[in-house]
Amino acid sequence: MSNQLIPPASVIATWPAPNFVDPELRGPGLLVVNVVFSSLAFILTVLRVYTRGFITSTIGLDDVLAVLALSFAIAMCTATSIAAVKFGWDRHIWDVPFTWMPAMLKYRMVFEMTFCLSSILTKISLLWFCRRLLGSSAKSKFRYLNLSLIAAMVLLFILGLLFIFITLFTCIPLKASFDLLPDYPYHCIDGNAVVIAASVINVCTDFMTTVVPMPLIWKLQLPRRQRLAVIAIFGIGITVTIASSVRTYYAWMNTFGSYDATWYGWATGLSASVEINMGLICASAPALRPLIKTVWPRLLGGSGHGHGDSYQRFNGAKPWPPSNRSDNPHIRMGSNESTMKGPGILSRFDSTNEPGIVRTVELETFYEERKEVIYGRPVAANSVNARPLMEARNAHGGGTFFMNRRRDSFPSARHLKELYSDDEALFAVERMV
Repeated sequence: MSNQLIPPASVIATWPAPNFVDPELRGPGLLVVNVVFSSLAFILTVLRVYTRGFITSTIGLDDVLAVLALSFAIAMCTATSIAAVKFGWDRHIWDVPFTWMPAMLKYRMVFEMTFCLSSILTKISLLWFCRRLLGSSAKSKFRYLNLSLIAAMVLLFILGLLFIFITLFTCIPLKASFDLLPDYPYHCIDGNAVVIAASVINVCTDFMTTVVPMPLIWKLQLPRRQRLAVIAIFGIGITVTIASSVRTYYAWMNTFGSYDATWYGWATGLSASVEINMGLICASAPALRPLIKTVWPRLLGGSGHGHGDSYQRFNGAKPWPPSNRSDNPHIRMGSNESTMKGPGILSRFDSTNEPGIVRTVELETFYEERKEVIYGRPVAANSVNARPLMEARNAHGGGTFFMNRRRDSFPSARHLKELYSDDEALFAVERMV
């Protein structure tokens, strides 16, 4: 048998008479869940890209992966919705017309492949975000955990490719996967066993990507309230693991526990929609803090200035360059010309004496070929004299580094003579009272 929908004849003999007129239906639940959850995932992912691209200028690989994951999630929800509405994936299998089954098998394959792609990309995106939090510098104290994250991403990528390959070539030739009674030579493997194995592995990786970020975020130099808020967002991701476990149960019922593949396939599609879209929502929510601080500053206890740029700056990202940093009144650097001879690396930024409390954060990523002027002479960015003012190491990392000092307490030039590698980022913060 070239497919997994048709059970043995002994099982078919126990089925009730088919009802093609008014069969028992699951209802519109799958369609509603697909629309609601995919819409939420779409909105939060778009807001994430907008925040990273236009507010913090920190677009990174994790954002690109999130967009790709969203596209496959929408494709998955579309496939399951069409299968339920048009091809009987919302009724008992004995009430499904025989002519619908080839199309149903095609949509089932599309569902499995798009689910796998979206799930893998979401997890890699989240792990890459954790890597940005840790920093990629060889001198980072998290370097071993950083390597572990890279290994986990590679493993997820390999597992995803392997599952897609097996799904695509369950039957050779491919068309035998959709023909109920092929009249040509073919060979098929047990695709049901592959689905169950992939589902169990998926539960484990869901749990891993939900739990791993929590201790990392707790170690960041963030106010306790902000750390708890971000951890709570990741904690909501436990629902992803729960949904994954539910989907695994129905996948087992769909393959080994029962031959009523369409009835339990509906529940599999519903739990998969919750799992994938909640994963995207939880992965995108932490990146929205600058946007929330801009639109609703009181919610995060901010001063409401500008773009809320004091949230995070990642040196690992390939940022979209802002139009003119020096023209932005909310991005100013305290260079303290009196203590630094020569223009200094920060002197090109505007430093007005506007009254009131101002919290500013600015990041500069240094590359080997870049030259700066320190103490009145040009030096290489990776030289021992290239340590910037009020810096915090955070390569490929985010988080808020609030280093508040008065203007008259800036360190002198003699304190700036330490190694500053190309994998480190500068966070210069000034508070004027």
